[in-house]
Parts: sequence; C-alpha cells; structure tokens
Amino acid sequence: MKIIKNIYLDLPIRFKIFVWFIPVLLITVSITGGYSYYTAKNQVLKKANVAQMEITDQISYQLDYISNNLIDFSNYLFLLSSVQQYLNPTTQDDTYSRRSQTKEIASSLMVNNRDMQSLILYGFNKDIPSLAVNKTGVTSTMPFEEFQKTNHYRLAVALRGKPSWTLLKGDERVFIGESRTQIILTKVLKNSNTLNDLGILIIGINEETLRNRYTKGLSDSAEIFILDENDIVISSNNTQWIGNTINHIPILQESTYENNAITLTNNDWLLSQSNSNLGWKVLLIQPRKELLKELQTIKGLTFIVALLCFALSLWVSWYLSLFITKPLKKLTVSMEKLQEGDFSQKVEFHGKDEIGALGRGYDLMVQQTNQLIDDVYRSSLRQKEAELKSLQAQIHPHFLYNTLDTIFWMAQKKNEKDIANIIYSLSQFFRLSLSDGKDLVTVNNELLLVKNYLNIQKERFPNKFSFEIDVDDDITNYLIPKLLIQPLVENSIIHGIESIEENGFIYIRAFKQEKNLVINVTDNGYGIPFDQLEQIKQYLQSIKSENNILDEQANRPGYALVNIIERLRINYDKTATIDIESKVEFGTKVKITIPI
Repeated sequence: MKIIKNIYLDLPIRFKIFVWFIPVLLITVSITGGYSYYTAKNQVLKKANVAQMEITDQISYQLDYISNNLIDFSNYLFLLSSVQQYLNPTTQDDTYSRRSQTKEIASSLMVNNRDMQSLILYGFNKDIPSLAVNKTGVTSTMPFEEFQKTNHYRLAVALRGKPSWTLLKGDERVFIGESRTQIILTKVLKNSNTLNDLGILIIGINEETLRNRYTKGLSDSAEIFILDENDIVISSNNTQWIGNTINHIPILQESTYENNAITLTNNDWLLSQSNSNLGWKVLLIQPRKELLKELQTIKGLTFIVALLCFALSLWVSWYLSLFITKPLKKLTVSMEKLQEGDFSQKVEFHGKDEIGALGRGYDLMVQQTNQLIDDVYRSSLRQKEAELKSLQAQIHPHFLYNTLDTIFWMAQKKNEKDIANIIYSLSQFFRLSLSDGKDLVTVNNELLLVKNYLNIQKERFPNKFSFEIDVDDDITNYLIPKLLIQPLVENSIIHGIESIEENGFIYIRAFKQEKNLVINVTDNGYGIPFDQLEQIKQYLQSIKSENNILDEQANRPGYALVNIIERLRINYDKTATIDIESKVEFGTKVKITIPI
C-alpha cells in the first residue's frame, strides 16, 4: 500500500483526476444501467404474470361454463318422461318408441350445443338397447357389459348420481368409430319417483375442440395444462402429455405442491395457476427468456448508450483535465527557471478562480523577491566568503538588532506585511536567544522566543501546521535554562510535522504541579519509531541510574535532546526529569519536570 501511495503521489494531477474519475464513472454507469434493467425486468415479469393469470382465470371460467352446461343438459334428460319411460318401459314397444323419441331430442339439443361431441345412454335393464348419438347422427357403442368393466363406470357408480369427469382416450372404444380423445361426463340416471338406478348417461366433449378454444392468442413458447382432481392432464396444447400425471412432465417435475397450489422451483419459467369449480387446475407456463426477449434488445441499446456516454465523458474529462492542469504545468516550468536564478519569470494567469489567484500571487512574489534582492542582498552576496565571515565575527548584537529593525521598517514602508512579520519574529528570536548573555530566562521570555520561532516556521510551511501555547499566569516569572523548550519544538517540526501532509498541530503547556514546574511539548506528527524510542528511553533510564552513558556515542539520541539533558543535569542534578511518549503516525509528547 505504501508503494501504491507513493506511485499515486508521483502521478501528475491530470492522471490523478482520471484515477478517481474512471472508477466513479464506471460504477455510476453500471449501477444506473443495472438498476434500470432490473426494474424493467421485474415490471415486464409482473405484467406478464398478471396477463397469464387473466388467461388462466378466463379458461377456468370457460371450463365451468361448459361443465355447468353439460350438467344442466344431463339434469334435463333425467327429468324427461320419454327418457324415464325409455329406461323403465312397461312394454317392449314402449321401449323402442321412447328410444326414438329420446334420440330425436338428444340430437336436436346436441346441434344447438357446440361443446357436446357425443352422447351414450345405457340402461341397467339388459333388454333395453343402448342409445349412441354424435354430431353427425347415430353412432354405435360398446356393449354395456364391456363398459361396466371400465373405470368410467366404476367411478360413476361410486358417486351415486353425481357427475364424474374422466378422460376418454382414442384407443378406448366406448364410441365405435370415434378415435378422438374426449373428456366425458358419466352420470347414473335414477327413477324420478323411486330414485332407483335406471341407467348410465355419457356425454363427451372433444378435447381438440376444447383445446382450440383456449389456445387462441397464446404464444408458441407457452405451455398450458388442464389437470383433473387427480392431477392427470386431460387437455394440453402439447398433446403428448395428455393422460399423463404431473410427475411425468419435465417442466413440472421440479415443482412443489402446497395448499392446492403448484410452485415451480426452476426460475427459468413463469407459472400461473387457476382452479375451476370442478376441482380442475389450469396451468400456464412460459419461459422467462421469451418474455424478456424484447427487453434484451433494450438491454443491448442501454449498454451501447452507456458505453457511448462513458467514452464521451472520458473525452470531455481528458480535455477538461488538460484545461485545468495546463496553467499548473506552466507554473511548474516557471518555478524551475526561478530556482535556476531567473527572476524575470511571469505566468500571467487570467481568471478569478484559485489557479488565477495562485498565478497572481506567484507573479507578485517573484517581483517582490527580485526587488528585495536588488535593494538589500545582491551587493552582499558578491562579497568573498572570507570577508563575510570576518564581518560577521565583528558584528555586535545591537548592530544585528538594528539591521533587522531597519529591514523591518523598510518592509513595513513597502507594505510587505508577511516579510515584516518574519523579520520582526527573527529579530525577537535573536534578541531573546542572546538575552544579554544570561543563562537563565523567565518562562514568559522562553515561550515568547518559541512563539517567534513558530511564527517563522509557519511562514516557511504555510497552512502545514498550527500551534497553541498554554501557560499558567503564576509561573511566567519563574527562571529556567535558556533555549530549553525551543529545541523540542524544532524537533517536533523537523522530525514530526514535516513528514505529514497537513493539519499538523503543536501544543505547548506549562503549569505548576505541587513543587515542580511541568512543561509539555506535544505534536501530532509522524512519531518516533519503536526501536528508536526504546533506545532513547534506555538512555534516559541510564542517566537516572547514574551510568556513564553520555560518552557512548552509539547509544546517544539527537544532539538537541542530549544538550537539553546535559543542561538539566548541570542546573538541577537528578531532580529534573525528561520523559518521552510517542507512537508512529500518532505523534510525540515530551515532558520536562523541573523543581521550583
């Protein structure tokens, strides 16, 4: 991660913009496109499910209508006197005349009822001939003795006058010459007076005719099944499944059955179910892929549009980043030339944004720097190093103060407040650090020196750190060794604050604790590595135990810290202590305890 971070920090701003922009754009486009497709998909499936439910409900209604119509027809025949006398004749002649009468009635009623395909009427009296009629006229049927062996007969008798619905396949020759699959109603007819069983009524519905009615408007990929009470397929647009149970249909093999409702576990299909009053189930199954076929086209178009938008955004962002970073690149080149000594540099940025303000500030800084160099420093820089050292050796402290004051007033006169503040802080720093040759200074003067030092450093590192000095009023006049706190603050900046990007903070606290003066210097900088911190603590511990560790250069910490420790020993012997706490990337706290 550190390597990646360093690589990222070394990238030009233009590429940093891309590093953040491209993933954000990709994620945004992907989420938007994916959510849109997911929403549209759910809406399509929801509407398709509603449409399927309407179809299955309509088919259930049609089945109820047909079944009720046939039941009404059977009840009508049951009440006809000719039918009653045909099945319960008084004479043989009466049987044939009533049979002829019943045939004419049944034939005329079948012509008007398009749902009925055929009709059979058996009498339990063996002397009564059977009656068979279909749409085309009179037909023949199997003998009653053979029909009694069928499941249709057994189920009708078991229901004792209630209608039973069964599937009559083409290979069952109940109707002679009829090879089409039929759904038949079988019902025992009783004597209207005594309620004794007189015969069996069979009414057939052509399955193909029924299928053609409910398959109109269905798509080719749809699968529709009509199941009876025993879950046997009695009608389907795929005829190979007619007569099979639900477990033999591959699509329905992965289904679950609960509370009279069928649920598919295979998400590739969309299932709708409706139940008729007969107890029949209407199942409509369609593949989701077919329902979403049109949506796939929309999905492709959405992807293409998103891709075009992404490409266009990349192109716009590339030229936008060029527009933003071009002035910064110009500023970088100008700064490189300035570092080489070319003080005639100007970037001349236009605009009132941050970059424009930066360019104007840079041009003004170069101009002012050039002017100050020409006015103050250019002649002195040309002097020989030996002459400069000779002059510096002869400079009296008061001459240094006066010179800095002169430069301060020159900067004030030219309204150069930043430079004036630096010169003023530097003048105060030298004045307080020399302190007329005194070794001990007041806490107030020492902290004032630290404040001026920090002000200079803040001009050196603008916006990099801030500081706070907190001192109790009752200890400001206490005397302490000169330059005791400033080296610690300098260490905080050099080894701590310089290693972080921004938001550095230094907190200096001086207060009285019992009979001691306590001074804390705390920063939120990089901190001291664990091994180095342990070495410093060992060094401090060795001093407390009076070991002569000061001469062992290999184990000594930095010069500034050693200098402070040695001066504390000279002034306070073992009564003054120094403690250090630090954690990498969290900061450092140095605590000095001095007896009052």
